[in-house]
Amino acid sequence: MRILNYAGGLGIATMIVWIMVVGRDLLVPFMISIAIWHLINILTNYYCKISFKPYSLSKGIAFPLALLTMGFSLYFIVGMIDNNIDNVKAAAAGYQENFFKIVEKIYNLVGIDQQTSVTQIKEKINIGSFIANIAGTIAGIAGNAGLILIYILFLFLEQKSFDKKLSALLRKTHHLQKATIIIKEISARIEAYVAIKTGVSLLTAIGCYIVLRIVGVDYADFWAFIIFLLNFIPTVGSMLAVLFPALLCLVQFSNFSQFFIVIGSLGGIQFIVGNIIEPKLMGKSLNISPIVVMLSLSIWGSIWGIAGMFLSVPFTVILMIIFAQFETTKPIAILLSEDGSIDSKDSSN
Repeated sequence: MRILNYAGGLGIATMIVWIMVVGRDLLVPFMISIAIWHLINILTNYYCKISFKPYSLSKGIAFPLALLTMGFSLYFIVGMIDNNIDNVKAAAAGYQENFFKIVEKIYNLVGIDQQTSVTQIKEKINIGSFIANIAGTIAGIAGNAGLILIYILFLFLEQKSFDKKLSALLRKTHHLQKATIIIKEISARIEAYVAIKTGVSLLTAIGCYIVLRIVGVDYADFWAFIIFLLNFIPTVGSMLAVLFPALLCLVQFSNFSQFFIVIGSLGGIQFIVGNIIEPKLMGKSLNISPIVVMLSLSIWGSIWGIAGMFLSVPFTVILMIIFAQFETTKPIAILLSEDGSIDSKDSSN
């Protein structure tokens, strides 16, 4: 009987993965809308905690304020990306010329026939085309903005009745308390993760922005924003956040001094924040094994691309919390955890 249960569970998991791959174009905007909806709720809760003794913000004021904050933030982000992409397109020809100069210097150092090799590279590499592809990708994401807004609207309409529906669905069973515990724990841990990760990512972005401005790298504010976003992607994101601006230095200045300054400074900031500050703030709020984080990043990235990379850690936290509540799946939660200790309240099946 136990074997049949495991086989059935494996079949359901396989079907879910298949649906996620096939329905990617519909599910990714929906998951983005859930993330934005959750962020608005987090902002609302934080605004409610603001007090001007003896007064504090009511939810009726905090919620519209959170909506305005999120709306202005998204408007600013979209405008900044659009403007900088246009500027980078205009500068692409100069970047490409500097890139070829760097290639020639490298070939001179190693003694390669630069005339033939550089000609071949010029035929294959077109920075302008590469930037145009990035712009097309961003335009594709912006094209889903209307669908995402509709999802967010319906999520808020459903939010008021969710608890009532859950109670009506499970009130005649012994699962209501368990479901309530799971939902509260997921909400608390995801909220803690988002708050801490946003804080340390903002700190990293500010430090990197200062370095990029001092060195004179083009579009320092844009790259600071990209660094802020990339820091939400575990491990790989922080590496890319150092590599991308450093590579821009090469094509902007066509020499290696600024490149080494940027890669060393940004790498140092990432190391200090990621290995000293963030672990102290995060503590055991996640308790996920590092190898599980990397595997989760690879799996969700292969299923949903960049969106899956951003959502990989929250998804893994949710799965670990759910698995910890049931005796049959508790071993999986232990394997997912960093030190084997899981806090599973009411784990009776």
